[in-house]
Amino acid sequence: MNNSHAVQRLAHRAGQSQNHPPIAMKKNALLSIAQPLGYRIDCLKGTLWITQDGYPQDVILGAGEHHVTDHRPRLIVQALESGVIRISARPA
Repeated sequence: MNNSHAVQRLAHRAGQSQNHPPIAMKKNALLSIAQPLGYRIDCLKGTLWITQDGYPQDVILGAGEHHVTDHRPRLIVQALESGVIRISARPA
C-alpha cells in the first residue's frame, strides 16, 4: 500500500499557551494533535474533518468556522479539500 499523505504531528508543552502560524494543508492531508484539550482550530480556507479518539461525534468545518476541543484524547484533522488552518493552544 502506498501512503502518499504523511501525518503531520503537532504538540505543545503542557501548561503553556501557544499559537501556531497558519498551516497550509493539501487535499487529504492529515494532522495529528496529541492532548488537544482547549485547542481552537480555525478553518481559514477549505473544508476540514475533525475526529477524536473515543469521541463519537465528528466535526466538519468550512472556511470561517472554528472548533474548540473539550477532550484530551488524540485528535485528527483531515483536509477534505486544500485549505489553510490556524491552531491556537491554551492551558486547560
